[in-house]
Amino acid sequence: MKKLIILILALITPISSAYGWDGAKTGTISMIDVETTGSNYGLRVQLNGETSMCGTSASWAYVNVDAGNYDATASAFMLAYSTGKTVSIYSNIDSGGTYCKIGYVVLRPSP
Repeated sequence: MKKLIILILALITPISSAYGWDGAKTGTISMIDVETTGSNYGLRVQLNGETSMCGTSASWAYVNVDAGNYDATASAFMLAYSTGKTVSIYSNIDSGGTYCKIGYVVLRPSP
């Protein structure tokens, strides 16, 4: 029985604890900035009231067009922004150590 409980808890543990995210922020989107080539911090998102998305000085997080699920991620952000939905953004500090690269997004009903 104890093993079954441990298995169930392991399966329902939130995604943020399954990965080592540097930032996990939730709020409404205040800004979406799109860079035309899509490869230089292509789609940047800022949440209302956030001054650091993942422990750096950057108040925004980004996803580039070469990300595997870029179209769905961009669509989710546009939907959240246009409807005022709450979004959770999970990100890691990028290889340059300055900005926050988005790795996971969740849209939530607004409170």
